[in-house]
Amino acid sequence: MDTYFHPSPRPSSLELLSNEQLMNIYELALEAKASPDFIQIIRNVLTTRNLSGTQHH
Repeated sequence: MDTYFHPSPRPSSLELLSNEQLMNIYELALEAKASPDFIQIIRNVLTTRNLSGTQHH
């Protein structure tokens, strides 16, 4: 991915989700073979929350 996801001053929809909801969306995105850019954005949000759930993928 050539672009960097910059968190906005106003939270994005992903940033408003609970950790559990975000992890569920991440898993669904992987299963659905969503675009690599979308998956990376989710990973970036997970990383800012210090969630390690993405390391097994």
